[in-house]
Amino acid sequence: MRRTCLFLMALAALPLLAGADDPKGTLDIYFIDVMGGAATLIVTPERESILIDTGWPGLEDRDPKRITSVLKNEAKLERIDHLVTTHWHTDHFGGVEGLAKLVSIGKFWDRGLPDLSAADQDKINFPDGPIATNPLGIAYRKVTEGKRSTLKAGDRLPLRGALEARVLAASGKVVASEDSTPNPLCAAAPADMPADPSDNARSIVLQFKLGKFDFFDAGDLTWNIEKQLVCPTNVIGNSVDVYQVTHHGLDSSNHPTLIASIAPTVAIMNNGPKKGGSAATVARLREVHTIQAAYQLHKNADTGAAENTSADLIANREITGGEFIHLSVAPDGMSYTVQIGHGGTPRTFRTR
Repeated sequence: MRRTCLFLMALAALPLLAGADDPKGTLDIYFIDVMGGAATLIVTPERESILIDTGWPGLEDRDPKRITSVLKNEAKLERIDHLVTTHWHTDHFGGVEGLAKLVSIGKFWDRGLPDLSAADQDKINFPDGPIATNPLGIAYRKVTEGKRSTLKAGDRLPLRGALEARVLAASGKVVASEDSTPNPLCAAAPADMPADPSDNARSIVLQFKLGKFDFFDAGDLTWNIEKQLVCPTNVIGNSVDVYQVTHHGLDSSNHPTLIASIAPTVAIMNNGPKKGGSAATVARLREVHTIQAAYQLHKNADTGAAENTSADLIANREITGGEFIHLSVAPDGMSYTVQIGHGGTPRTFRTR
């Protein structure tokens, strides 16, 4: 009888022992429609949540409500562990106050706050805010008090598990290259544009890696600093799986040498119906032979069908919007699936 009991106990323990070496869950990325702003929710295999940007303020908290809906109803989570603000433009940090009323937020990350003791309140380094006397600047400081840290090029988000999140650029500074091999594509790179004095050029740039899978998000980084990421050497890598099209698809960003150098498989553009999604950027993406699918959150209402991606890859064809795009990476990082909302046709891609 005792041997039988021991045998049954051993059988019961087998699933637990096997589970110790089993891979974790999926890595999930949700591209939330905030109407030409930015809000990208990442849920790690350990169920840790990272939100990159919070969309617009006001509008009866439209964007915080859309973010919260995806967080709770799709990701089945009740809090945001890490909130990263890529730069100080209203469509990227404006939703923080409204979001903090709806969900608990653990840690805030940004590129730093202006030195208010400086004679010009640090306008040189922080040309667009967050201004201390502006309601949004006041709200951000209040919500993040005691919970915020500054990210610099070369930093990593302190995440649990195997997912890595590395800062490739911040405040206009690019991480030092680990490879001295010149990028041959730089020889034919188009000329620089006039220096961008806005906060866009100071955006935090993040690269997420899980096994062979990687995802690249550069906020609203613009032309000249984009080029520095791949010229004279490529600090990103010779291929990424998923490219969040920079700056909502505006053509002052999305440097053709950067896109060609990172050779993405999938591009996802967080444009609005009247913002981003420029015809020039759509054309650039079509020229990259590695891109198998280029998604848009919105149809550009000001251009025709030929200047947008394929209709079946557009999440919102009506101006009101609200539909998200969901990307799910297999636990082993060897494949991933992209689907528009619940009703879209899922497409599966292999990592490279």
